[in-house]
Amino acid sequence: LAQAAGGNARCHEWGPPAAPAAAPVAIEAMVHEDNLYALAPRQARSRSPSPPKHATGIVTQGKATRTVEILNEGGTECITISAAADTKTTEVCEILSAFCSIDADKIRLVKQVGSYARQQSIFDEVAGRVTALGVPSFSRPIQQYEHPAVIIGAGLGGIQTMMCLQKRGRSDFVCIEKLHDFGGFSWMVVANKFTKLQTEKGTYYCDYILPGVNPPDAYGDSPYPNWPSRDQLLRMFREDAKRHGLYEFTRFNAIVSKVRPLPGKYKYSVSVIPEDKPNEGGELIVASQVFAWPGNLCKCNPIEFPGEDEFGGLIEYASFGKMDYTKVAGKETILYGHGAFTIENVRTLLEHRAKKVYVMCRKRNLCGMKVVSWMVAHCEVPMPGNIILEAFQKMYDLVNFDVWSAHSVKTDANRSFAHISQKTVFGVTDIYFLAGYYGLMEVVVDEIKRLTHHCAHTKRGHKLPVEVILKAVGTVPDFGKDKMLGLKELHGLWVNGDPMRPVVCNAMYVEARNFGSFSSGPGFASSLPAIMWFVDYPGDWEVVRGKLPINKAGERPAYVPAGTHLTPTFATLGALLPMLGAAMGQMDALKTEKQRAAHPPKKYIAECRAEWECYIRTFKKWGMIDDSKPEPPYPYTEEMVEEWFDRSVQAWVMRAQR
Repeated sequence: LAQAAGGNARCHEWGPPAAPAAAPVAIEAMVHEDNLYALAPRQARSRSPSPPKHATGIVTQGKATRTVEILNEGGTECITISAAADTKTTEVCEILSAFCSIDADKIRLVKQVGSYARQQSIFDEVAGRVTALGVPSFSRPIQQYEHPAVIIGAGLGGIQTMMCLQKRGRSDFVCIEKLHDFGGFSWMVVANKFTKLQTEKGTYYCDYILPGVNPPDAYGDSPYPNWPSRDQLLRMFREDAKRHGLYEFTRFNAIVSKVRPLPGKYKYSVSVIPEDKPNEGGELIVASQVFAWPGNLCKCNPIEFPGEDEFGGLIEYASFGKMDYTKVAGKETILYGHGAFTIENVRTLLEHRAKKVYVMCRKRNLCGMKVVSWMVAHCEVPMPGNIILEAFQKMYDLVNFDVWSAHSVKTDANRSFAHISQKTVFGVTDIYFLAGYYGLMEVVVDEIKRLTHHCAHTKRGHKLPVEVILKAVGTVPDFGKDKMLGLKELHGLWVNGDPMRPVVCNAMYVEARNFGSFSSGPGFASSLPAIMWFVDYPGDWEVVRGKLPINKAGERPAYVPAGTHLTPTFATLGALLPMLGAAMGQMDALKTEKQRAAHPPKKYIAECRAEWECYIRTFKKWGMIDDSKPEPPYPYTEEMVEEWFDRSVQAWVMRAQR
């Protein structure tokens, strides 16, 4: 298991999907004679129901090419692991030993041969179906605690953390949220009412972590579309929180001011103060765990241009609800920046009939498209970067830009791979490209040197006559979060290497060669098994202590990791604790399942095409574009997507054969 960088870019490595396993073998009797196991022939009788299989996704050595079904010695429990062709019995015994706290020398694997069972030797490649003698159960006792768990933040991560605690039978927890309701700072404060979910709903909703539960199509009488607006997302968060009974566990309008360890084991002081009276005394909660979801979109990234007082037009920031978009109609506008929120604002400005949008930036970052965003989450394997760029180019052709020339792309002469590295996540859009095709949007790689009346003078000597400047230079994380948490070093996902104090925050950049999702939802979900694991089994922390990567404050606070920190974190956890790797693999596998159920290819591409054509009609209706210019057909078809899926699978098969 590997998690790639950038929050939106995730890379998962796993084997091919497991074929359905045959029914477990019913073992009648077993005799132990000097390491020799013999099984009497089975008598004809009715079988008891097979134990449910638990698919783990473990790969012990090399690349996963097959599955191994393992029963406990009573045949009442069953797990399934992914393995390489040459995975030995000793490797499987070590995995079971680590998970079940049983000496590996006391575990024997027995395979069925016709009507008999035979013990596998330590030199054997593990059979596809075995019984683990010496393992009475795969279950482990769950650690119980004296004090409640505290969750900081009631956005998506906080909601799903509470859901996970409930699923594990834990009800002694409290969530502290500084705002007045569920939804999180990013959606309630940073976004505006025109903001939409850029990635599709299939990978971003509260019940994503629950197998078999698909995203809703409506809440009450209100449809819930593929790309919900801010207000529709907030309703989703709150309706789902209510349905799961989370309001009774959450305290709103309260701020956690300090978290510190107390003497003793599993004890922490959590100082809480009222949001509206921060200078008054609050209260102290003694907690056994503190789960923090602080977010990284905390403050405006400030920038000021010489001559702003002389400009005489509108200058404003694009985030935090500061912009009055009704003032851009008929005006030429500079949209300063080229991150995900910039991409969003191209659409918003044109929806408010801006005459033209100049996207001005120092570097032209790559952005994604709706079909490609959907495609990477829909594909059963991570999509290689070179295939992603090939898909990107279909849309970029409309604006005459070669994606392989982008500053963020590294490749070889044959373009056999593509590594994408940029300091912003992928903004996902189609309208950006449609606007570029019609000349409603133009990218200017330059910087503002100074302003005069209704004119921007650039460092490259250009003059742009504009009346509006919208600063979309992003947001920055808050170093105060480190201080609040008492965070000096982030060990993996844990404050100062303390397994009872996880802090989860998506990375802010793209750093990957293979892509499994552009959405932050799957990344949040895959973190949950890891942070819950050490709460349930705190003794396992000793296995990973001192082996996880460490992140310290620098350009960013310590709680905001880079992708180069997250990738080895998840890889190390999965390698050292295979059963935890299995749990993370199960959560990862939900991505494709959810995406396929929510967004079938034919329907999804048709909706993207319909939206594309709707914007063309609207721009013509408003007189914003020239009727004489040919209408561009939507660049993607089902046939293209199927070919990219096939090539991605083939690429991983070829890697597995090397």
